[in-house]
Amino acid sequence: MVNSIQINNNKKNLSHPKENFSNTLNSINRDFAEKKVAEHADVLKIPYVDLRITPINPNLSQEINSDEAETAIAVPFFVIGKKICVAIAEPEKSTTKEYIEKLKNKYLQIQLNLASTEGIFEKIKQIRSEQPTKIEKFENRGAEVDLKTYEEEIQSLNSLEKDAFNTAARDILNRIFVGALRTGASDVHFQPEESQINIRFRIDGVLQKILSFNKKIGGGVTDQLKYESRLRLNVTDTPQDGRTQFLANNRKIDVRVSTLPTEFGESIVCRLLDSGKKTRSFEELGFLGTTLKNIHAALELRSGMILSTGPTGSGKTTTLYSMLAELNQPKRKVATLENPIEYHLENVVQSQINEEQNYTFSDGLRALLRQDPDVLMVGEIRDSDTAETAAQAAMTGHVVLSTLHTNSAGETIPRLLNLGMKPFMLTSSLALIIAQRLVRRPCPKCAEKITPNTDQINAIKKHLNSIKKYNSEMNVGVPDFLWKTKGCLFCGHTGYRGQLIIAESFRMDDKIRELILTNTPLAKIILYARESQGMISFTEDGLLKACLGLTTFAEINRITGVKIIDF
Repeated sequence: MVNSIQINNNKKNLSHPKENFSNTLNSINRDFAEKKVAEHADVLKIPYVDLRITPINPNLSQEINSDEAETAIAVPFFVIGKKICVAIAEPEKSTTKEYIEKLKNKYLQIQLNLASTEGIFEKIKQIRSEQPTKIEKFENRGAEVDLKTYEEEIQSLNSLEKDAFNTAARDILNRIFVGALRTGASDVHFQPEESQINIRFRIDGVLQKILSFNKKIGGGVTDQLKYESRLRLNVTDTPQDGRTQFLANNRKIDVRVSTLPTEFGESIVCRLLDSGKKTRSFEELGFLGTTLKNIHAALELRSGMILSTGPTGSGKTTTLYSMLAELNQPKRKVATLENPIEYHLENVVQSQINEEQNYTFSDGLRALLRQDPDVLMVGEIRDSDTAETAAQAAMTGHVVLSTLHTNSAGETIPRLLNLGMKPFMLTSSLALIIAQRLVRRPCPKCAEKITPNTDQINAIKKHLNSIKKYNSEMNVGVPDFLWKTKGCLFCGHTGYRGQLIIAESFRMDDKIRELILTNTPLAKIILYARESQGMISFTEDGLLKACLGLTTFAEINRITGVKIIDF
């Protein structure tokens, strides 16, 4: 028995001649390949590094994201202070360039070194074997999530890319949504590209790329999202709509999901609807001056239609909810017809339409009127039936709130007429038109004050004098300083944090009714509203708010397309 064991051990230590020859040949081929890389490095005038004999800093090895390095075919191997040395195989490769750009955010000096592809992949494999497997635990969707535990990671969301390889798709999805909630995002976009899926958040109305996954991980996440939204997983060539939800700090967050087939896969957009969000006062929303007065006056009426107009994402529904909060009194019955219900209001009857079941705005509004409401809100007027029924309700003793897609307050009139509303019905029912946009507020952490120059002061004075020609009550002067945006972690390096409304509005009076009934051109109606009611335009309202330090002139330029000053 002893001899048998010894014989087996001896056999184990013997190497087959063919195996020795193969190893030798591989070694020769590898030496030849490394020599070619070294020669190519001389041509490119880039230092060459042989990763077979070059160790990686122990402290650096734990920080390297092996998945990112593998995609870029690049690996850092030495760091001292703010200087880092990186081995690359293909200097012109796009993913390599992106990887280097990302390192520039952390290191002041980057030394590029040419290395063989085999050497880089071997080093990445070594790094993976040395890194401890870490699977971070997260709450399930539908379970309570403590947002504070995510505060640090959500500000950058970099850790999610690192954790994705060892994290379940359900937990990745959870972290993405919680991250969106923490950063104040209204929408989450899953956008497929040829080799990856990009995750983008719409924060303060602007899309920002947050992170990327390879197709395998990203596909698992989007499949999980479709499953939870009750969408068909096997359907990828037809648009689908679904819903899901999760809880965060006792707040139910509804998620409206839309898919669209594209060249590289399904594009998925998720709208976050925070049912626990509190309504804000009109001043907090950004209304001031004439529009604020018009709103308060209209809310004192016992009947009439108030319309909030503007493009998608301009805060129309938020404005209507603030109006509902004002009108929601014990002596009144308040009811809404929405798609979807975005905020839950106490003592308000809220109904959600379902077009798949033929429960439309038009049908729902007729049913709602049989509920004997005093105040009713219709989420959107989109057809002639809804417009006519809403107008009839406003003419028969109801306060009606609704939204409409138009570019300005004045354009609401021809829009309603084009929907088939009769001029006499429009003038008898309409009480107030508000058109609005959202602009961003400068970040309170990093925005800097700068003193306006002479040209800027003169330009601002010119615009302020034009406003005072029609509205002498807007007593705003040239500011002592202007905001210059910079960017920091708090604002996601955008320079802005939060939004407010810029608006234009006019109320219906006898003269405007007469002008509409006599088919007067819209320009004359607006001129009358400016001269008699002190109506100011989007741009003028934005100018006033920039002068008050509530936003920046650059932001007003971005939203209105009007350059007030050079900056």
